[in-house]
Amino acid sequence: MFIEVCGLTNIGRHRELNEDSFVICGFDDGKPQGIAVLADGMGGHNAGEVASARAAELIALDLVGRLDEPDEKRTNQNMASAIDFANSEIYRMSLHNREQAGMGTTVVVSLVKDGRVKIANIGDSRAYVVTEKKIRKITVDHSVVEELVKSGSITPEEARNHPDKNIITRAVGTEEYVDADFYEYTPVGGETILMCSDGLYEMVTDKEIKNIVNKYENLKEAVVALIDAANGNGGVDNITVVALRFKKEEENI
Repeated sequence: MFIEVCGLTNIGRHRELNEDSFVICGFDDGKPQGIAVLADGMGGHNAGEVASARAAELIALDLVGRLDEPDEKRTNQNMASAIDFANSEIYRMSLHNREQAGMGTTVVVSLVKDGRVKIANIGDSRAYVVTEKKIRKITVDHSVVEELVKSGSITPEEARNHPDKNIITRAVGTEEYVDADFYEYTPVGGETILMCSDGLYEMVTDKEIKNIVNKYENLKEAVVALIDAANGNGGVDNITVVALRFKKEEENI
């Protein structure tokens, strides 16, 4: 199996600064082995931009150096270690720089190796799997509204417009320690793993995301169309999308 990878970020229509970041490492010559990290920062001044860029860089560089480790069972440990290191570094920075005090970032990470995708997340940036017929959210948001949905207090539809929808309950860098959640998915040819910040999914419905991803054979065109759709529906936040499309060996990428 081969893989096509594309990532783009956009400031949106109402923000003065893009506090989203992403890093893609590996995937040489279309081979399905590499790292993708997406982060959505928060904090005063440019602190959110600093937190997201630093987290994405530290996690990606740490993990790409461990891709050739033969022990697959250590993958989750390696991902947790990389996230812990980024968390400690950003927390340290926030304590020693007044302008960066309280900064933090969401993180969603995809590690692709040996035909499987290992995913880790903190905060409300998401990973989906998109097939020809459906879209499914893999990650679970660490947010106030997600807790309300899980408890049955509100419906997923009500969550989209809830006044507390942007309050997250976990972030990288805001506390001395943080726990990530881990998931695993085994893709087949034709499927796409889509990672995104809330600037996409709060502006574009899951059904619209699925339709756009499946409309375009060219992955970059699909990613551009997703960002255009988010901006067309208001673009109230920064928008970042990283897409990993898995292809059968006979397909030309």
